Amino acid sequence: MPRLQPLPVGAAPELKETFEKHGAAHGYIPNSQLIMQRRPKLVLAVRALSQAVFDPAGTVSIPFKRLLGYVVARTHGCHY
Repeated sequence: MPRLQPLPVGAAPELKETFEKHGAAHGYIPNSQLIMQRRPKLVLAVRALSQAVFDPAGTVSIPFKRLLGYVVARTHGCHY
C-alpha cells in the first residue's frame, strides 16, 4: 500500500501527453507515476531513465530486460 494516494490522471496537465502515450502503449498508468505527478519533473526524469534503459539499440534484448525486471520485482515481493 502506498504512503501517498495516487492522484487522478489530469492532476498535472503538463503530463497529459506523457500519460496518454503510456496508456496507449501499455493500457494503464502505473501508480508510481500517478503518485509522482505531484512533482511532474520527477515523472519526466523517471520516464527518460526508463527509455534509456529500454533503448532498442542496447546490447541486451528488451525481452530479457523485462524478464530481469519481473524476476527482481518478484524476488522483492512486488506483483509487477
